[in-house]
Order: sequence, then structure tokens, then C-alpha cells
Amino acid sequence: MDGDKTVSEKIYSELYHEIVTHKLKPGQNLTLAMLRKRFNVSHTPIREALTRLSSDGLVSYESNKGMKVVEFTDSEIREIFQFTAELEIIAMRFCSNAFTMAPLLNEMKAIISQEENALKNNDIELWGKVSGIFHGLFYKYSGNRFLNEVAERMGARMELMSNMYSHKDYDISASITNRQREIFKAVEAGEFDRAADLIRAHLQFSMIDVLEMSSYDD
Repeated sequence: MDGDKTVSEKIYSELYHEIVTHKLKPGQNLTLAMLRKRFNVSHTPIREALTRLSSDGLVSYESNKGMKVVEFTDSEIREIFQFTAELEIIAMRFCSNAFTMAPLLNEMKAIISQEENALKNNDIELWGKVSGIFHGLFYKYSGNRFLNEVAERMGARMELMSNMYSHKDYDISASITNRQREIFKAVEAGEFDRAADLIRAHLQFSMIDVLEMSSYDD
């Protein structure tokens, strides 16, 4: 861990990584006593870290039970993907001016090329890291701070769910790259309505993958 991070930031970063990579399982309890023993610190930085994780939507509080890793119902998964799709479409439309379009297209093209190379080398873990950047590009070039703030609040939930399959299945990963390539082509051609439809379809397919993986874990 970085030496200049506060104790609370270190605890937050470690727990965040373990939750989104499913080392800490949905529904798993996170008691102050357990975390104090693990990190050998007082309650204060642990509470601060848990508060941030709660703001990210990664932990939840239950009366008489304390904090636990969040569990999503099927309905919540559908709502998250639907909202994320519409948010991404808004960001994409904000990018549709001459000054942001060229760098956006360059980065989209480069990422898809990196994904394809990772798939050729059967490096699904690298593919996952690169693929995750693709959806952030629209927000990056949207030029809207408030849109970015909302996207950041949803980001942790989407990272948690995408990790349910993105590092495991080559065929799913290849399908995602193909869909991202079609989105790129539509944006490149200035067909923003078509790009919006492709974004919705893309995230609907990803939602189905998450729902299927979630049912396997039950």
C-alpha cells in the first residue's frame, strides 16, 4: 500500500478490492471486532472506511447485525444496468462535438485493439482491466462534472458485478469486445441514435450474464 495514504484510506482500499473481486462474498458480515483484529487499529479509521464503502454501495447496515457486504436482488441488478445504460448514453451524447470526438475515438479504437490482443493471448485478466476503461471514456470526454459524479457513485457497483464473469469466461469477454466495436463504429459514423441502441443492448446482455452468474452462486 502507498505510504502516504491514511490508515482509513488503506483499510478502505483493501476492503474495496476484496469486495469487488469477490474475495469478500455478498452477505458476509464485517464486524468492527473482526476488522479491528485484522488491521490492528482503533474503531475510528474502520468506521471511516466502512462509511465510504457504504457510500459506494458496497456495504449495507442491518439493525442488530451491523455491516455486511451488499447483496443485490435480481430486481436491483436490472435497475442498476438500466440506469447505467441511460447514464452512459447521456455521456456519449455530451461527447458529440468536434473538439472531444477525435480524442474519444482514438482512445476507443486503442482500447478495442488492446482487448483483441489480450484475447489472442488468452489473458482474460488483462482483458478485464482494459475493457473496464471503455465505458469510462464517454464520461471522461463529456465535460460534465456532475455527470461524472453520478457515474463514480455507480462505478463500484458495476465493477463488483462485472467481475462476476469478466475474468472467467473467454466467450463472454469476446462477445463484449465485439459489442464495444459496434458501438465504436456507430459513434465514429456519427450515428448517435444507433450508438444509444447498441449501448442499451450491450448492457442488457451484460445484465443477463450477471443474473445467470448470480443464480449459480445461490
